[in-house]
Amino acid sequence: MEAMSREFKVALPWELLYADDLAVIDETEEELIKRLNEWKDNVESKGVRVNMNKTKVMLSGECQMVRQKAVRWPCGVCSKGVGSNSIQCTSCHKWVRKKCSGIKGSMAKMAKSFICRGCLNAVTSAGRTSVDIGASAKLELVDKFCYLGDMLSVDGDADAALEARIRIGWNKLRQLVPLLTNKDVSLIMRGRLYSSCMRSSMLHGSETWPVRKENVVALQRAEMRMVRWMCVVK
Repeated sequence: MEAMSREFKVALPWELLYADDLAVIDETEEELIKRLNEWKDNVESKGVRVNMNKTKVMLSGECQMVRQKAVRWPCGVCSKGVGSNSIQCTSCHKWVRKKCSGIKGSMAKMAKSFICRGCLNAVTSAGRTSVDIGASAKLELVDKFCYLGDMLSVDGDADAALEARIRIGWNKLRQLVPLLTNKDVSLIMRGRLYSSCMRSSMLHGSETWPVRKENVVALQRAEMRMVRWMCVVK
């Protein structure tokens, strides 16, 4: 009995404790490195080991990777094809779609003074793949990463998060194929399964998304494809 009581008094080692999904945020890169080093030294002094290989850095507003020009006339911000409803940047002379310009109302009034988002936020990190935080440690520089199940990107939009959530919704649907394709299961029950599994998965974290019209359309398309698939309607 005495030996058993001693066994329960043994403390758990710090190596077994985990602190996943922790974010360190600051306004400048220098302050971020300083705060990260302070946090790292503090937790290591308590015996906790920090896995620097899994630690990533994202500079919000700065695109780290060179966008591929897959269209003939790419937008200067999103690289999608521009049409008649576009405006030319007075700084880089690239054409920008109205959705990416941030202009509300007529674009003719802003034609002589318009500066695109890419010129306002200078890309100072182009070509960089890591951030040196000192102590012979370099952290990988990324354009997007997953935080608490939601995808965050440097552009601040919801495109990456939307693609990830729709992909998860389709994965959930494939897991329920035996139920959703069973003719003995009523359409009402299939709809309840869809709402509780697929729709809830696709809308996870959507309360914080800066949603645009094309994002809503993409969700509606994915939903209608799933509903038609469940109802066997082409």
